[in-house]
Amino acid sequence: MKLEHVAVIGAGIMGGHLSSFFANLGITSDLFDVDRSIAEKTLQKMVEGTKIPSLYTPRFAKRIKPRSVAEFDRSLKNADMIIEVVPERMELKQKIFMDIDQYRREDSIVATNTSGLSVNTMASVMSEGMARHFLGTHYFNPVRFLPLVELILGARTDPEIARFLADFYTRIGKKPIVCKDTPNFVANRIGVFSLMKTIALMDQYHFNVEMIDLLTGPSLGNPNTATLRLCDMVGIDTAVEVARNISLNCPQDECRDIFAPPQWLERMVAEKMLGEKTGKGFYRKAGDKILALDLEKWEYRPQVKPRSDVVQVARDYQNPGERVRAMCNGDTMAHKFCKELVLSTAAYSLNRVGEISDSIETIDLAMEWGFRREIGPIKVLDYIGLERSREWMEDCRIPVPKLLDDILKTTGRIYKTEGTATHCFSPVTQEFLAMPQPRHISLEILKAQEKVVRANLSARLIDLGDHVLFLELDHKMVPTMNPVDEFVMDMMAKAPKIMKEEGFKALIIGNQAAHFCAGAQLQMILDMCKEKAWEKIEGACTLFETINLSLYHADFPVVVAPHGMTLGGGMEITLSGHRRVALSEFYGGLVEVGVGLLPGGGGNLLLLLQFLDLLEANQPGPMYPAMKAFELIAYGTVSSSAHDAIDKGLLRPDDVVVLDKEEQVLRAKEVALSMVGSHKARPQRELYLPGKTGYWAIESRIDDLVVAGKLTPHGALIAKKQAHVLTGGINASPVTPVSEQYLLELEREIGRASCRERV
Repeated sequence: MKLEHVAVIGAGIMGGHLSSFFANLGITSDLFDVDRSIAEKTLQKMVEGTKIPSLYTPRFAKRIKPRSVAEFDRSLKNADMIIEVVPERMELKQKIFMDIDQYRREDSIVATNTSGLSVNTMASVMSEGMARHFLGTHYFNPVRFLPLVELILGARTDPEIARFLADFYTRIGKKPIVCKDTPNFVANRIGVFSLMKTIALMDQYHFNVEMIDLLTGPSLGNPNTATLRLCDMVGIDTAVEVARNISLNCPQDECRDIFAPPQWLERMVAEKMLGEKTGKGFYRKAGDKILALDLEKWEYRPQVKPRSDVVQVARDYQNPGERVRAMCNGDTMAHKFCKELVLSTAAYSLNRVGEISDSIETIDLAMEWGFRREIGPIKVLDYIGLERSREWMEDCRIPVPKLLDDILKTTGRIYKTEGTATHCFSPVTQEFLAMPQPRHISLEILKAQEKVVRANLSARLIDLGDHVLFLELDHKMVPTMNPVDEFVMDMMAKAPKIMKEEGFKALIIGNQAAHFCAGAQLQMILDMCKEKAWEKIEGACTLFETINLSLYHADFPVVVAPHGMTLGGGMEITLSGHRRVALSEFYGGLVEVGVGLLPGGGGNLLLLLQFLDLLEANQPGPMYPAMKAFELIAYGTVSSSAHDAIDKGLLRPDDVVVLDKEEQVLRAKEVALSMVGSHKARPQRELYLPGKTGYWAIESRIDDLVVAGKLTPHGALIAKKQAHVLTGGINASPVTPVSEQYLLELEREIGRASCRERV
């Protein structure tokens, strides 16, 4: 089997996202709708950029061909996989499948992207050959960012089809799980229970909209969208319809009543208060303000910022399991709300084992991958303690699941870790079974195995094996953003010496946090500006420049593994590497202009050197590279993906892009090892730059932007300083070279002036 060309039938929002998803992988597609113009409009939206962009770069749109369903007879036979994405009405889907059955190639895979309708009922109208190649593939939206894909096999589905797709999705960074053909499958079955239970408890405890989202956000291991804000994003009508689907089609569900929407939720649907799709739901925008729905008065009022001591205490715990335990362990109204929500969701999930999935870990992973939860609903019981969890369930009058008692009588825990392997309780064998191990390197496991070579408050050096050293950026105070501070710079400065002393042959810089590095610790710089500590500022900039350039010119391979936000100083570290292994979700840029500063860690020189290399063949001469670097820095341009960064010149075409974050460190190690033996240090270069003539050309352009109202006078001042550095100042010209050190000194000189102007 192969997957080189797909057909997506239904050019709505989801159809557009799916065709974009395949385009990002290099897979071409035909996007069908009743009329070709509908598909063309959807594709145009994908190119222009939706609120959440689905294409890595607009140039990938050429891989998508808009078509009309009238072209089925000519086009469907070309598809290796046909995906139906029409509205959730069984009769409509069955009609589409009967049409597909006439024109498909006999070996093509056929899939429905349904969020909860029966796959077997759909297959009842299919020929035997098509039914054997048919299954459900439920993607979670936005497809580009959420990794979960649920695979739902019908009674006649060839298991080899499921194995092929599971392998395909795993290789491209998705997280597939196999589900049973039950209403709403796995993630939505549990997720909608959690939503409806939250709404029921909201009525019981009389909490307002903002308090619900405060309590059910990161403090309970959920994303910032929490519960009601997420409901607005998904669509309140969609949430109600999914809940109703369970209520109607799961008569044996012990919690069936919880899925019946309260009257006020039905009223929201009737009055088109559906969330973002209608501009109002639990929240609505009014100009630049956010309003929240007052359920008692049934009117919108200014959003208030709720406070909770319970949440404040829980935030001190970095581990999500310990955070959730803290949210439940107490006697306040907030504690009681969280306790009942967490334990009822855990009990409901345990009772679904055997019905929606045969394994505990599948349910936990579905919620982590599909809803971006930090910890699954069953796994959290290990952190609370199983005996305590049982006692709390009884206190909350939640019937204790038989499976929980089985675990207490046997293993006493749900999960355990031995070495690099994680084991989970099996309901079938009543003992621990090892979970499949993904192809990745875990920094946490290496740290537990005492592979740390050096460490300080914000960074550490870890032995990856095979003479490869890993420099992990891990800022304890801001672990998701990992700003560059004095501890990071100290570890970067020491790394080359430690490598030589201990026999390491390659260095990787990265981490496995939410983001690689959001830049220098700007508050520290701004505080020094207020104190007029100019020598400290210059010393810090000189040190950071020296470190980055020493890595750039190092005689050992330096591989940087950026992902997520990679801004300012993080981008400068990225530019210092010889190769980059970037995650596809890479948002990089030199953004110091946003706070009235210039890149202060060698970013001007490093980006300029990169453009001089990239443009040497097609755009020789100093002006075009200087202009390209100026445009990126002066406008604070940030890439929307790694592919977009390559298009913009922030990354090189030969840099490696990976789709799976878990695989990134391993792939970086492979790239580093491939360079050992052939890598040679980059020599210092003499730079031919535009000089005064080039500066005047850019200055004139900046003045035009001010006149046109596209740039403020202060913005123009910063832009001109930036242009002065990148054109080489008064000593540079197209025939008179300057040294790298000269440009660094110029960067520091202009940087000092910018800092002084902030006071």
